[in-house]
Parts: sequence; structure tokens; C-alpha cells
Amino acid sequence: MFEFFRFELRQQLRSPLLWLMGALFALFAFGGASSDAIQIGGSVGNVHRNAPMVAVQFLGVFTLMGMLFTAMAINGALLRDFEQGTAELIFASPIKRRDYVAGRIAAAIVGCLAIYALIGFGIFVAQFMPWIDAARLGPVSLYPYVWAFAVVVLPNLLFTAALLSLLAIVTRSILWVYIGVLGFFVLYGVSAALLSDLDNVWIATLAEPLGLRAFGRTIRYWAAEQRNTELPAIAGYILANRALWIGASLALFAACFALFKTERSGTARGLRRAKTSPVGIEAHASAAPAAISVPKRALSFGAGTSVRQFLRQLKFDTVGVLRSVPFIVMLMFATANFIAGALFADNMYDTSIHPVTSIMLEALQGAYSFVLIIIVLFYAGELIAKERSAKIHEVTDAMPVPNWVPLAAKFGALLAVIVC
Repeated sequence: MFEFFRFELRQQLRSPLLWLMGALFALFAFGGASSDAIQIGGSVGNVHRNAPMVAVQFLGVFTLMGMLFTAMAINGALLRDFEQGTAELIFASPIKRRDYVAGRIAAAIVGCLAIYALIGFGIFVAQFMPWIDAARLGPVSLYPYVWAFAVVVLPNLLFTAALLSLLAIVTRSILWVYIGVLGFFVLYGVSAALLSDLDNVWIATLAEPLGLRAFGRTIRYWAAEQRNTELPAIAGYILANRALWIGASLALFAACFALFKTERSGTARGLRRAKTSPVGIEAHASAAPAAISVPKRALSFGAGTSVRQFLRQLKFDTVGVLRSVPFIVMLMFATANFIAGALFADNMYDTSIHPVTSIMLEALQGAYSFVLIIIVLFYAGELIAKERSAKIHEVTDAMPVPNWVPLAAKFGALLAVIVC
């Protein structure tokens, strides 16, 4: 297990994309902690900018947003060998599946913890910026960050990593893992809307897997002085929520070990394997090939040919995306997110309002804005790397097609995704 862990951790820490996303999230956290112009999960409010609750809430919100780089780490850890065709070589060696899965997932979790440490560093250094009013700052302490990592970040990371690992093992598809991220975002927002008016506080707090609702419920009636200096005890809502979802994480990890298979997905077995008749082979080999006359055609590589190639490629890519199951699932998630938001858009400041066009457009924008960004990110990579993923890129690159044709066609298909 240690060898797999060490190798995978080295691969994770060498990933420039992972560190780039970590740097962007750290800058975002720095801006939210040092300025009112950037708000993360709402404004800071009437408390110090470096209050313990601010650090906890910021890091808690980033555990939701951080599912993007958690998905990257899990995909690299569990699907890289199958994507690159090295799985057969690895599993032909006398290794244990348990060591392979545990080492790879543990390395992905440690890599993500390094990114969260970078985010925490961005929040911590923000309090030393000269443009912050000294009256908005309290004493400097590292304890809130240790508390947040132990109670919020690590349990949330274990749950999201376990969930995405199980999805990667079951589907063997990078795209479906990202769809799982999108589904979690949508379901999290829908559940927050549906549970906001729930009378049973315990159900509402336990049903939220990230612990933010339990934390908010615990400090709901705290005065500003308490919020500036104290952290809640690990008891009551917080203890129950953390124990429940850590247990769920362990169950998901157990399912990962049970369902992981060393074979490639789609491998035929038993009666499903195609049977070939030796007689049929001999008969086919003895048959003389018929003479084929191929007419000679004059080849044209002008502008008209390039335009027709572009239209054909555009149709092929667009139809392929619109007919794909992942696109339909994403569209259903986005629609469900909009319906949940629109149902609760019937009042403003506790006053009933009519569902006029402007209100519905605001609900539509709020529901689709972040979902659309995620969909564009997914399909931009999916369309560009489609041939490479199918191992036919060397064939398509050798075709007599101008370089702009496939790129423009994929861009047009991406625009069609946005319109739909």
C-alpha cells in the first residue's frame, strides 16, 4: 500500500492543473477574507474579519466548491491506469486490490488536503493586509484553522472522496464522475431550499452532509462577542452530524473495496463472449475475393470542401453530444435546480408576490449560472479530447482536413450545448 501511496502522491503533487486550481481558490479565499467586494457564502457580518467563525465558514464553503479538484484527484488516482492502458500490466503483478485502492485514494486525499492548506493560508494572511480597518480585526490565532480542518474539512473531504471514488469505480468514466459533482451541487441546493422551512431541526441538520447547517444552528443565537472569540463545543448538532457522515464515508469506502474490479469495463465473460466457428473461418479463407472496380475521382481541397467538412463535423459533434446520456442527465439536474428555486420565489421580504417574468428570470439565472459553467467546462474537455480518449487521434489527425475545421466544429458544438 505504501508504494502505491508514495507513487500516486508524487503524481498528484506534480499536477500543474491541481495546483493552478488551488492557487485560484486560495486567491478567492484571500479576497473574501480581506474585502467586502468578494463574498463567500454571504457577507462576514458584524464580526471581526479574522473571527474564528469566519475561518470555519469559509473553509466549509470551500469543501463544497473544492469537489472540482477532488474529482480531478480521484480521477487521476483510480482511472489513470485504465485510460492509459497500463492496468493490465499492473494487475498482472502479485499485488492486492486492497493495497492498490487504499494507496491511491489515500494519496488523492492527502493531495487535496495540501490544496485546502493553501486555501487556509490565503484566509490567514488576509488579516495582515494594510487596507483592513484595525477595528475589524481580533487577536491572531491558528486554533480556528486546526478546529476547522479537524471538524469540517477532513470529514467533508473523506465523504466527497468516498462518494466520487465509488462513482469512478462503478462507471469507469471521468465524465460520469464530474456529472456526480454536478448532481451533488444541484441536490445540495435543492435540499437546502426544501429543508429551510422544516420544523424538525434535527432532521434538517443531520441531512446536510457538510456540517455547515449544524454549525450555523449551534451558533445561531451567539452574540457578536462570542462569534469573535469562541468556537462551539463538539457536541449536540455538530457531533451528531459529523458522526453520521463519517459513518457514511466509511460505508462508501467499504463499497469501493468490494466493487473494485481489475478488468476493464465491458469485458465479455462466459456466455456473453462471442464464439467463432472454425468451419466458418476456413470457408471464409477459401473464398476468393471478388474483383472490385474503384472509379477514379478528381479530388478537390478548396474552400468549398473545407466548408462542407466543417458542416459535417459540426453536425457529427453536436448530435453526438445532444444524444449522449451525460448531457441529458446534466439538463435534468439543471432543470430540477431551477424548479426548486422557482417554487420558493413567491415571496419577498415575507410578502407574497406574483411570479412575474423578472422574478422567474432571476430564478433561472440563479439556477443555471453555475451549472452552465460546469457543463461548459466538462464538454470543452470532452469534445477536445474525444478522439484521444478513443485512441483514434492519430487516424483523425492524418486526414486531409484543415486544422481549423475540427476546432471550429467542436466550438460550434459547445455553443449548441450552451443554447440547449
